[in-house]
Amino acid sequence: MFKNFMNKRSTRRKECDYLLKYSFIGDNVNAVFGAEVRDISVNGFAIESKDVMKIGTAIQGEMPLPFLEAPIKFIGKVVRSQKSSDDKYVYGISFDEIDENGQEKIGTYVEKVDLDVLLTSAIRREATSVHLAVGCMPVCRVDGKVLHMDVVPISEEDIEKIVFSIINEKQKSALYKDLELDFAYTLPQENRRFRMNVFFDKGHLAIVAKIIGSEVRSLDELGLPSILHNVVNKKNGLVIVSGPVDSGKSTTLASIIESINRRRESVIISIENPIEYIYTSKNSLICQRDVGLDTLSFSDAIRSTLRQDADIVLMGEMRDLDSISQAITAAEEGQLVFSTLHTTSSIECINRLIDIFPVEQQMQIRIQLATSLECIVCQYLLPRADGKGRVLATEVLMFTPAIRNLIRKARTEQIYSYLESGAEFGMHTMDSSLMDLFRRGLITKDTASAFITKKEVFGAL
Repeated sequence: MFKNFMNKRSTRRKECDYLLKYSFIGDNVNAVFGAEVRDISVNGFAIESKDVMKIGTAIQGEMPLPFLEAPIKFIGKVVRSQKSSDDKYVYGISFDEIDENGQEKIGTYVEKVDLDVLLTSAIRREATSVHLAVGCMPVCRVDGKVLHMDVVPISEEDIEKIVFSIINEKQKSALYKDLELDFAYTLPQENRRFRMNVFFDKGHLAIVAKIIGSEVRSLDELGLPSILHNVVNKKNGLVIVSGPVDSGKSTTLASIIESINRRRESVIISIENPIEYIYTSKNSLICQRDVGLDTLSFSDAIRSTLRQDADIVLMGEMRDLDSISQAITAAEEGQLVFSTLHTTSSIECINRLIDIFPVEQQMQIRIQLATSLECIVCQYLLPRADGKGRVLATEVLMFTPAIRNLIRKARTEQIYSYLESGAEFGMHTMDSSLMDLFRRGLITKDTASAFITKKEVFGAL
């Protein structure tokens, strides 16, 4: 509701998060109240408060701005009001009187693009990513939807200042050599990390900041299938989490690794680009390697894990033939390997792993996969029916002797029937997960029908 309220206003403004001290003009003038400033423009600002105020209520106070030694004094009145939660209201306040040069100072602040302010605003919106491109207003993704952030369009100078203030000379050289760069960025005041990708767009720099969760949630908290409690106890093999972009694959892997960290005494080595979640070693010893900083490549790092006496390997992403080959080999040689792949079903995941290899190697790869694969989890994050966030839909394929035999014989198209009837082994299809979420009222019929495979079955409901 808050973002819709803000979007009704046409004056250029900037989202922020400051504590405002104010008092009412008239009765109780000596009583001082506090509220959170949520955005500001040269004509006024929005606050979020538990106090109940009527339209036309006059207030006075001091507006804090980060670059000013002293706050700006003002007198204003309530011109808009909207309930934002069970116990809070959002009020639009217009300036009636303001310190000399106050509006000019606010205008300077509004026009300034500040990465930390943008990221803080995105966190408050519960966004999953922020996107910056020259000539465009910043956008963020909330519950899978792209929303404009109310900030002036980004100039080339703005984005260059942002990028070069958060990377070092080595990263700058790599950026101009490879024309893109992955790295992690930390926002200390929020204690949050971001997976940053800088790239070129029509010759200009652009940024995508993926927001990493503030803590690692448990398998049950994420709503992941209970069979994963058994998977984390396996001694060796290959476990893959698949799904489209922004489906929570990294979050699932982090939950799995943290579960092992709490329950098992193991040596765990993660290989990521960049490192996302930071783990604290508990029962397990966890070493985290950042590709480009701690190792030259995924394939080099995973090749070294045997010499590093690793029991468990987390490879952030299967990116190419070499890294996939090394992951399969590590699983065959006795390590438990976890990784991700961008596919939309477990069967497509198997086919992708095979098809990336030259034709003359595919028979051998089928044999290796049939031996090493233990589990594939495919997942989607779908909008909830009540509009409050997203809910997880999953497909789980466990590798029974029958399914291993189908892979060896190149009959992957027959796996789906085993997947449908494999409940006793902890398996289920994405269709069954979607149907369950729909029956429980967690997703709408339109959402379910957009992803379901057997639409004729769903149409009968």
